[in-house]
Amino acid sequence: MTLFDQSIEYYVLHEKAWKFGGGEIYDPQGNKVGLMKRKLISMRAEIRLEEVDETPVCLIHKKLMSARPIYDVKTPDGELIGRGKRPLIAFRGSVDMYDADDNMIYKAQGGVTKWNFRITDPKDKKKVYAEIKKADKWRDVFAPMFNFKDRYVIHILDPDAPRMMLLAYAIIIDNVYHDK
Repeated sequence: MTLFDQSIEYYVLHEKAWKFGGGEIYDPQGNKVGLMKRKLISMRAEIRLEEVDETPVCLIHKKLMSARPIYDVKTPDGELIGRGKRPLIAFRGSVDMYDADDNMIYKAQGGVTKWNFRITDPKDKKKVYAEIKKADKWRDVFAPMFNFKDRYVIHILDPDAPRMMLLAYAIIIDNVYHDK
């Protein structure tokens, strides 16, 4: 099974302790379907999304000079395919996703705690593409000093939505709000 197999409805992103944002991606049956590899020493917070056989499928990295967090999503060849931006003013958690031509394609809206997000069409909030839930949220409240890893569940609600962009989006949201 490949990372972007259309039959996968849920993904579990599991950061490993001491990998600082790297880890594995699992399907609902617990099969490893992909990898996240963070470059350890990188001002750009570079993360590579890979198949299980370590074939790179996309790169995610932070723009260095920006008034707000902005993350680029690129092909392994370096071609820009998307960009995640946190709005300048947002009272609840929010990150917008743009295509390579700077057209907004998704809007992720979270709650005050920034644990759960709904990814919707920017023009039609009723059109939901996916939901992202932080699976270990209570550990952040009761044991923040032991917060070495995160676990997210991504529920794909629109089977035609591009999984690569949704997985990259989840990683960007984690970086913006939880991997400071």
